[in-house]
Amino acid sequence: MTRRFLSGLAAGALVVLAGCSGGDGDSGAGLKMLKGALAPKQEAKLPDAAQLSALMQQSLQATDQPIVAVAIPKRKSIAVMPRIESNGAYATHGTSDRRSLTLKQGMVTATRGLGEDLMSSDVDAALALVRGRKPGSVQRVQRYLDGENQTVALETTCRVTPGATVRYQAGELDRRAVKVQESCKAQTTQFTNNYQVDAANGRILQAQQWISPLNGALLIQQLR
Repeated sequence: MTRRFLSGLAAGALVVLAGCSGGDGDSGAGLKMLKGALAPKQEAKLPDAAQLSALMQQSLQATDQPIVAVAIPKRKSIAVMPRIESNGAYATHGTSDRRSLTLKQGMVTATRGLGEDLMSSDVDAALALVRGRKPGSVQRVQRYLDGENQTVALETTCRVTPGATVRYQAGELDRRAVKVQESCKAQTTQFTNNYQVDAANGRILQAQQWISPLNGALLIQQLR
């Protein structure tokens, strides 16, 4: 799975979003990360799957903090992001240039610095079904910035459906996981989120989650 994930990222990556390696004063012991920015005009050397895998391993060796690999396929951007803050069930992963995403037990609730960010979202009902690998229908509310920097509140009805059991391999993790699909609809918007959830403890190991019209879906893999 890791090789397929990395190959997919490398094939589509025109720019690289990530923090740069820092000095001793940087959080995360000066992680060596993929270098680059989200700005479309900035050129960046296209990393292949082997290079991405090596950089992920370097990041894992540089810190004992949780780390996620993040892709924005619609923006053709990728990142390796360490956890920089935690608050109860919420974990924020970020880069040195202040781009970040916040996860609640593995489900995205907010982003910053990406453009048309997800400002906040109400995910508790969906999160309970996804982590429990249980079918059901729930309401989801997410608030994102539009092109005029105004907050748009989108309320959708979502159907959660558990699926097959698969093997999840990424970074230091090798787990049995259950595929869970969340299909959401509003009057003029519809999207599908996909998850891989640890079969033993309900941890969300991988999430493909729609964020906003500009960004589309984020693909997030837990590496530790």
